[in-house]
Amino acid sequence: MTNCFDLRCPKCGNSDQIDVNASIWARVTNDGTDPNLSKDGTHEWDDDSPARCAACGHSGKTGVFRQNEYMAYFRTTAGIAHDIFIGHTPEQALLAAQDCFQTNPEKLGITPGDMAELQEIRLVSEEAEEVLIWMTDEYRLQLHAPDLLKALESQVEATDGIVDAWDEMDSLPGVVQDIIDGLADIIETLEGLSESAGGVLLSCEKENSQLAAAVSDLQESTTVALKAIADAKGGAA
Repeated sequence: MTNCFDLRCPKCGNSDQIDVNASIWARVTNDGTDPNLSKDGTHEWDDDSPARCAACGHSGKTGVFRQNEYMAYFRTTAGIAHDIFIGHTPEQALLAAQDCFQTNPEKLGITPGDMAELQEIRLVSEEAEEVLIWMTDEYRLQLHAPDLLKALESQVEATDGIVDAWDEMDSLPGVVQDIIDGLADIIETLEGLSESAGGVLLSCEKENSQLAAAVSDLQESTTVALKAIADAKGGAA
């Protein structure tokens, strides 16, 4: 800014020809009024005081003339450009920057022959702080396309894993049924062997009384085995 009050015309941008309508105390004399004679001979004004730009004639409240400067950096398909824009807020400065690109691109060094398309505007305050970033949807998509592609590939990979797992789940009931059928065959064979062993032992008992004690022990163990087989068969069913 070129004045100590940071006032600038919001229309033409001039900052050294701003007039403010200020109230002042003046001493009434025989010759008229003299502010130098008044005890309170100072002038006063605030943001609600009328103001006018002597350069272009724009007028309004003084507060409207209190603008901030922002450096706007343009990214276009033809290259980079920058210029200073003013506004109460970064949003106002952004609107001015967008309007400049649309209506007066030559001010940014961009000619019609460049066929430039605007991609991004970054606003930096007078304190060198980046305060606003604007970009087109197309440019934003271009920036994030690699991340989107990576996320899509991960999603496809995860989907393939789910499909493969589902296919394995479809075959699982048949495998389980084969195991159950196999167990049933084993149990049936064991039952047959146990019954045959019991018959042989009973015959031996009749032929040879000396084997009575051993036969008795074997019968008990056979009974335990049959019960275990029955339990197992019931569990498998």
